[in-house]
Amino acid sequence: MSFQQIFPVTDSIWISFVVLSLVLFVPVLCKRLRFPQIAGLILTGTIIGPGLLNILHITPELQFFSRIGLLFIMFFAGLDIDLEEMKRNKLWGITFGILTFALPWVLCYFSSTWLLSMPLRTSAILACIMGSHTLISYPIISRYGLGRRQSVTISISGALVAILMALVIYAVMMSTNNDAQFNPLWFTIKIAAYIAAVIFVYPRMARDYFSRITNSFSHFLFVMILLALSCGLAQIIGLDSIVGAFLAGIVLNRYIPKSSPLMNRLDFVGNTLFVPMFLLGTGLMIDLSGMSGNWLFLTAFAVLFTVGTLGKWLAALIIQKANGLIRYDRLILFGLSESHAAGALAIAMGAYAVGLMDNTTLSSTVLIVLFSCILSNIITENGALSLHQDEQTDEPRDNRLLVMLTGSNTLRALMDTAMTLYDRNDRDMVGLYVTINGEHAPKYLQDGKGRLKEAQEIAASADIPFVTHNRLGNNIIDSILHASNEFETNGIVMGLPLRPSIDLPYLENIISPLNDGYQGQIVLQRFTTPINTIRRIVVLVPGPVLQDESFEHCMESVYRISMAIGCAIDFYGKDQPISAVRGTGFNFSSGRVSYNEVSETADMHWAINGLHADHLLMIVVPRDSESHAGRAFRHLYERIHMSDTDFSTMLLFPQTQTVKGKQEATLRTERDFLKMLRM
Repeated sequence: MSFQQIFPVTDSIWISFVVLSLVLFVPVLCKRLRFPQIAGLILTGTIIGPGLLNILHITPELQFFSRIGLLFIMFFAGLDIDLEEMKRNKLWGITFGILTFALPWVLCYFSSTWLLSMPLRTSAILACIMGSHTLISYPIISRYGLGRRQSVTISISGALVAILMALVIYAVMMSTNNDAQFNPLWFTIKIAAYIAAVIFVYPRMARDYFSRITNSFSHFLFVMILLALSCGLAQIIGLDSIVGAFLAGIVLNRYIPKSSPLMNRLDFVGNTLFVPMFLLGTGLMIDLSGMSGNWLFLTAFAVLFTVGTLGKWLAALIIQKANGLIRYDRLILFGLSESHAAGALAIAMGAYAVGLMDNTTLSSTVLIVLFSCILSNIITENGALSLHQDEQTDEPRDNRLLVMLTGSNTLRALMDTAMTLYDRNDRDMVGLYVTINGEHAPKYLQDGKGRLKEAQEIAASADIPFVTHNRLGNNIIDSILHASNEFETNGIVMGLPLRPSIDLPYLENIISPLNDGYQGQIVLQRFTTPINTIRRIVVLVPGPVLQDESFEHCMESVYRISMAIGCAIDFYGKDQPISAVRGTGFNFSSGRVSYNEVSETADMHWAINGLHADHLLMIVVPRDSESHAGRAFRHLYERIHMSDTDFSTMLLFPQTQTVKGKQEATLRTERDFLKMLRM
């Protein structure tokens, strides 16, 4: 049997085998050769495509998966962006978008008309291809965790502007070619109506669904439906679907926490399957057969690629110098804006179908796609790697977080909080379930196994190492302290009771002994709504406070919560605590931030009165209960628990700087206190 009889592969099963094998092994080979993985997949697709080895052709199924992969890239770009950073840099993002489109467009337009003698409309469409770009190298940014960097934020904002400008000019050229009347006012109205509908409707739908449904698998399907709907509506009004994917990512940004199981599932499905298939499919679409020896084709490619790359580099240089960024940021700006992929091919194929491009011009465009993708990934990889090495100044931390598990109705909220506070540089997370010794101990031990297994599954879905510990003891506090010492934990997360009738005993017999006996950070929480549906955070800091490492670590926890939720945050405290909060240097940039100086605890009571069901109250609690601040906290605690309150609450006890003497907890072992933990 000859090679021509076997290839190209046509059976769907064998196509799946070849594609999945390449998706698995090509990145491994690229890593060994120190070649960008994304560029390697594109180049592999070109080599096995119809123009060279002719092993595989782009089938409708591969085309579908490839398209989904491109949408995932744009969706992830919207999810990873820092919205507050984007607001602060919106003018620079718009400026970069205009520059990175206009400079290549002008250079390519005049080069095409003067040097290559192409028709005006063809030159305008080629200029649109070179002016726009696809964020094909963005997975590199995600891999190095640089999504919130200013240069990345400017690049992503600029990409949206460049895409919109290219699509508008392309629509005008196609309309004039068909002798149709293009109405720019009507086109603008449709775009504005579409954006307004997504921005105002999607958040309400997300909050309502996430509040009612707790199944994370259903959350994944819900997000995919919203993504598909946004892309479909974008196509209806004349925009490319990648614009809809990017807009959906921005709008759903704050409802998908970075460390949540939902984000882990999206990342797994997108970056493991769809995105690599898109890169491979892009290579398969590049047919180099018949291009060799065609000097007109090579001349067109050389001229367009050179002037287009020059325009992109000039735009990156201007923005870098204007913002005082370093050289590696310029590489990020240039690398992200250099690649032309499926969007360029779509514009080229559309122009070719109506006769605005000939075979030579189309072949030049295809080769530009290949070389621009390879160059983009090499440049982005170099810039991102250098920035990542500069930011990796901290050694992996030897921290470990303990989660005190209780009833099933609070387990999800406890795990959401713990996963938000968990640092990827930390060790693992410990799940603890305590059963008081007695006649019903075997039953509660069995219940504990179920709770621990459920928590372990949640942690595994977020790719967090999780250790379980089902403990039998005579005393709640002693069991917690012994487990924390055994596993060498640096922090504890546990729940607050939901009913106000037992709150004062809980304060005196649970919180206070734990505060006295444990020197790490303690986080107690009570969420009445899912964490990703919170719309406002109020932080009370009864003072004075000591601005030391423990306080900064406490503020880091507040920072992590605020960044995960992505909403407005208001601080209340006397002048010294507020100054201490500002002095930590944390930029609570996930939403609007305000610092309010108040003189008395009564003013904090006033702040509590304005809280609603979708608000979160956080109190930074002083460890010394006998101090003035400690007594102020007791008044606040009574205020929020002795009356009907429907907002969520979180208490943060900073870690102590010195090891306190070991104190034996004297908590009574009545079953009432065990019940209050399980509520």
